Amino acid sequence: GPTLEGAMRQALDAGGQVLLLLNRRGYANLVACPDRKCGWSLRCDHCDAGMVVHRADALASRMEFVRCHHCGTEQRLPRRCPSCSRNTTVFGLGTQRVEEEVARLFPQLRADQMARVDSASMQGSGALHQMLVRFGSGELRLLTGTQMIAKGLDFPSVVLVGVVNADAALHLPDFRASERTCQLVMQVAGRSGRGPLGGRVVVQTSSPDHPAVRAAATHDYEAFVRTELPIREALGYPPFGHVVRIVVRSVDDAAARHQAGLIAERLRAAAGGPPTSGTPSNVAPAAVRVLGPAPAPIARLRDRFRWHVQLIGPDDAELRRIVREAIDGFATPDDVAWIVDVDPVEML
Repeated sequence: GPTLEGAMRQALDAGGQVLLLLNRRGYANLVACPDRKCGWSLRCDHCDAGMVVHRADALASRMEFVRCHHCGTEQRLPRRCPSCSRNTTVFGLGTQRVEEEVARLFPQLRADQMARVDSASMQGSGALHQMLVRFGSGELRLLTGTQMIAKGLDFPSVVLVGVVNADAALHLPDFRASERTCQLVMQVAGRSGRGPLGGRVVVQTSSPDHPAVRAAATHDYEAFVRTELPIREALGYPPFGHVVRIVVRSVDDAAARHQAGLIAERLRAAAGGPPTSGTPSNVAPAAVRVLGPAPAPIARLRDRFRWHVQLIGPDDAELRRIVREAIDGFATPDDVAWIVDVDPVEML
């Protein structure tokens, strides 16, 4: 946006360094047909996920390919829609796209004064360290990166931190999405203004009034907590309760769904049984809920269909008892696998 561009121009003219954070890897995040009636978009053949465009060399080569960030499958970028033959369009932003845009807007920056840090470009254990040494010495004027650059870096000459598309992960189907967005923006904002030159943070977002974005921009985590905690409490999510997530996967979608359904039934039966406190067996423990079965947010991963069941309740020991009782002696077909994730870090 114009605000971020103006701030970058000011920072670079003053001889300062600029750090740009993008909450996404790659060149762009969606390859699709521009005709809405057609509606085709490029998906991974092995996962229920879009493929991300990459370039062999963002600034030199025009050789483009797409990669799935879940299973690693790669193919050439299709130029035409396989459904209606129109030229495909690349939507969205990635670190390479941001780097190209910066090179276009700031021609005074040489290619060797800019660098990109993401897990695709940082191959090898010493690559990140080497890049940060170059940035620390002032050789690099501008660093673009993913969350790899958000934590623990201390560069006194950084006078501007720009967060591009701050809300990219805000609307993921995960109860911690807001919390993660707030933490990430606050972490990277803390990289600015550590030296005598002072600093500025510009947050680019399409959800400026979202509590997570507002709190991060004003560096007021307590304000975010005040809005988030009542929501968590109403839903029984941590820190007010515990979650056990069971993910069932199979090459056969119907088999995975069937097995997840059986597990959900057994969990509901066990939840209605006698809890550890010795309450009568016909009384279900307070506020224990079984959600599902439902397709996982990424419904297919590495050629496996995934269904999940969630168990939510206030007492960790009680949830563990319910799960143990439900899976005791539970037979699983050879073509189905499942895992139990207690208090999962992410829900995708």
